[in-house]
Amino acid sequence: MDWIHGLDPETRSALVMWLYGPAGSGKSAIGRSIAERCYEEGILLASYFFSRSDPTRNHGGSFIATIAYQISIHFPDIRDHLIGTIHRDPLIFTRSLDAQILALIVEPMRDRIDAGYFNTTDIARLVVIDGLDECEGRENQVKILTVISQALQQHRLPFIFLIASRPEHDIRSTFDVGYFREYSTRIVLDGDYHPSADIRLFLQDKFTDIQQIHPFREYLPPMWPSREILQTLVDKSSGQFIYASTVIKFVQSSRHRPHQRLDIVLGIRPVHREMPFAELDGLYNQILSSVDDTESIRRILALQRFSLGPTITVNRMEELLSLNKGDISEILCDLASLIFKNDNGQLEVFHNSLWDFLYDQARSVKFCVNDPVLRAELGRLFVHYFKSKHFLIC
Repeated sequence: MDWIHGLDPETRSALVMWLYGPAGSGKSAIGRSIAERCYEEGILLASYFFSRSDPTRNHGGSFIATIAYQISIHFPDIRDHLIGTIHRDPLIFTRSLDAQILALIVEPMRDRIDAGYFNTTDIARLVVIDGLDECEGRENQVKILTVISQALQQHRLPFIFLIASRPEHDIRSTFDVGYFREYSTRIVLDGDYHPSADIRLFLQDKFTDIQQIHPFREYLPPMWPSREILQTLVDKSSGQFIYASTVIKFVQSSRHRPHQRLDIVLGIRPVHREMPFAELDGLYNQILSSVDDTESIRRILALQRFSLGPTITVNRMEELLSLNKGDISEILCDLASLIFKNDNGQLEVFHNSLWDFLYDQARSVKFCVNDPVLRAELGRLFVHYFKSKHFLIC
């Protein structure tokens, strides 16, 4: 909000803020909250929330048109201009994004732009774009960023853009070069914001609601859930709200007893037809499916999990798997929202719950690493590797 209001001298010149973080870290919740607050203050110009599961919002085809429509709501006097543009070119919505932003946004706003209407921070000039990584096609994601960059540079579009996404390879690469590198700022949702404390508060609040209003609250055990269980859930969340949110959605079902549902989550009670982590599983499957080489992903993740020590480096993994230096970074470049290489050159996952998913064949299916054949293969690789090193030493 300091950036939006121009109160932070370090970011005052930034026309774009990139809010990014791992999958399920709360980017969309923040985007909605910012949009709602700025709408109440009268400074939200437009917003667009991509959604992979919504066929009307999982592509860039309606992006410019939706932004233009919302701008026309805010500035009714440009509607005649827009209507005239559409009458002259009925196919405008099928044109390139460059042509659309010029015809539907830049030209209708030209008089205000030239008059300096947007030169202050207390008028509507914020555009919120959430879930850019959920726009189908990596080239389309980059194209949207390129169109925004060109509009800001070439047409002096005086808007500011809050863009939220996962740190996907192509999106990050675009922000790291050229215009965006110079005129954007960024916020990463990491451990610096102490998310575990917020997640604990969220869980406590939701469990209190269940204790007070759930139809089967009279059957709840006393002092439920215990501190130990609460801490287990916080630890499993690994700073990502989506795990905690998924647990609560499953536990608070009005047709079941909450403590029994929580036992299923914790693995204390057997799972029958229940799918406590359906939402989380869908997210993990969607991200992992974005990578073409599924088998290499399985081998790398299995090696990370079942290696002889937790400190195995990426370089050592490449040696064990007979890969060239840099191969693992390339293979994993589209999984930046799930796994990363730390400063010591080792792989780490953002979510502890990812291992639970990868262990369970019923949940992860083709991505499952808990496979005896795969583990035997890795064992042979270890033996071969150490034999070769011993031979070289002798």
